[in-house]
Amino acid sequence: KDTVKKNKLKIGLIDVNDKKYTFKYLDHESDKLATSLEKYKKKNNIVAIDSTKNLNTILSFLACLKIGLPYFFLDIHLPLSRIKEMIKKTNCNFILSDRPVPFVKRININKSRKIKKILYTSCTADQTAYIMFTSGSSGSPKGAIISHQSVINFTRWCKDNFLLNKSDIFSQLNPLYFDNSVFDLYNSMLHGNTLVLIPPLDINNPIQLLNKIQKHKCTVWFSTPSLLIYFINFNLLDKKKIIKIKKIIFGGEGFPKAKLKVLYKKFQNKLLYNVYGPTECTCICSRYLLNKKDFVNDRKSLKNFYTSIGTIAENFNYKVVDKNLREVKKGDVGELILYGPNVAYGYIGDKLNTEKNFMFSINNSKNQRGYKTGDLVKEEKSNNHLFFIGRNDTQIKHMGYRIELNELEIVLNKLKTVKETCVFYLKNKNKTYGKIVSVISASKQISKKEIYFFLKKHLPNYFFPQEIFLVKDLPKNLNGKIDRAIIKKNYEKQVRF
Repeated sequence: KDTVKKNKLKIGLIDVNDKKYTFKYLDHESDKLATSLEKYKKKNNIVAIDSTKNLNTILSFLACLKIGLPYFFLDIHLPLSRIKEMIKKTNCNFILSDRPVPFVKRININKSRKIKKILYTSCTADQTAYIMFTSGSSGSPKGAIISHQSVINFTRWCKDNFLLNKSDIFSQLNPLYFDNSVFDLYNSMLHGNTLVLIPPLDINNPIQLLNKIQKHKCTVWFSTPSLLIYFINFNLLDKKKIIKIKKIIFGGEGFPKAKLKVLYKKFQNKLLYNVYGPTECTCICSRYLLNKKDFVNDRKSLKNFYTSIGTIAENFNYKVVDKNLREVKKGDVGELILYGPNVAYGYIGDKLNTEKNFMFSINNSKNQRGYKTGDLVKEEKSNNHLFFIGRNDTQIKHMGYRIELNELEIVLNKLKTVKETCVFYLKNKNKTYGKIVSVISASKQISKKEIYFFLKKHLPNYFFPQEIFLVKDLPKNLNGKIDRAIIKKNYEKQVRF
C-alpha cells in the first residue's frame, strides 16, 4: 500500500503483449481478487497459482500476499504425477487461473475480480508467504516454506546491495515457478519498479528477447549463467540492444571463469554480480561484484574455477563444517550451514527431509533455524569471501535448475524392464557445459525412445539424460553395491561434447 501511494500512476507491469498497467490499477484489481479469496482462507490452506506469465498471474500473486494466503506457482505442463505430489503435500484445494485446468478445482480470476466492495484482512510477518518447490532426493519435490518477514528482509537487503533505485526496470526472465523469480517479483512490486514479463517463447528466441529489453529500456537483468553462456557462445549479446541495462546479475549455478571473462570484457562498464543462495534461504543470501582482479592470470586465481560468491548477508549467520559438523579452519573446504530469520520453516508435508536438512543453533543468544546447504565452500582468510567448490551429494545444477540425480534414478527404476541404473554428471574439458548420463541395465530389450517416453510422464524435460547407455548388467564392488566409480570411468570417454 505504501508503494502504491508513492507510485500511483507509475507503470508497475508490462505484460507479454506489451500492455501497460499502473500500480494504481494493479492495487485496485488485486484488492478485488483478495476480497473474493477471503472465503477460501483457512488455517494451513494453500493455493496454487497458474504460472503462465500474464496480468492475472501477477494479480493473483499480489492478492495472496495481501490477505496472507500462502501460494505456490504451478507449472501446469509438468507431468501429472508430479503435479499430484505437489498438490498432496500442500493439501491444495484450488488453483487460481484464467483458463480451464483439469486436475484441480479452479477459481476463475476474471469472475472473481467483479466484487466492488473492497474488504479483506491483513496478515502478520511470521505467516507463510509462499512455497517454492525444488527437486527432492527421495524421488518427490520438496516445498520450502518461506515467511513474509523473510521476503521483507530479502528485499531490503537487495535494495542496498544491488543499488536498486526508482528508475530501475526489471526484465522478468525467469520462470515464475523457479526460485530466481522471487528476486524480480518482490523487488519490483515492493520498491515501486516496473516489471517487464518476458514470455518463454522470447527466452528461446534471443533476437525477440533483446528487442523486448531494448523496447522497454530494462535496466536490470537477472538470469542463470546458462542463458548468458548461450548468448556468449553465439555472440548474441548486442551492446546496443541492452544499452540501458545497468546491472547484470546471475545465479543458480556456477559461471565458469573462461566464459565469465568474455562477459566481463564486453560489459565491464556495467555492474556484474555473481549471487548465491539456496531456495531454502529466500532466493539469495550473498552477492559479489566482479572486478578486473578476478581475471588476473596468476596461479592464485586459477585455484578457483568459479569466482567468489562474496560474503553472507547481514540477516544470516553461517558455519563451514566437516562431516561431523565441526567448524573447519579458514581456507579449508567444508559444507556451508546457514542460520537466521531468512531460513525456511522447513519442507511442507515432509517431516523426514525437514529433520534431515534443518537444524537449530544458539547464535547471539537466539535460537535460530539453520539449513545444511550441501554446498562445499572455502572461506578466504584475508577477506572472508566464500568460494563455491561443489556439492557433497548427488545434487547438481544443470541449465539453471537444481536436480537430484537420485531422483532420476528412482524414476528410471520404475520402468518394469529396468533392473538397475547409474546416473552421473559430466562436464566438457572447458567446464562450460555438462551432460546428464544414464547407464541402464534391463531384463528385456528396451529402446531409448521408450525410456524418454516414460520420463515425459514423470519428470520435467531438464531432468532428461543427454546420453543413455544400455547394458546387460552393472558392475559391482566388493560390498555388492553398484560400482559407480568404475561405471563413470568406463563411460565418460564415450560421451561426446
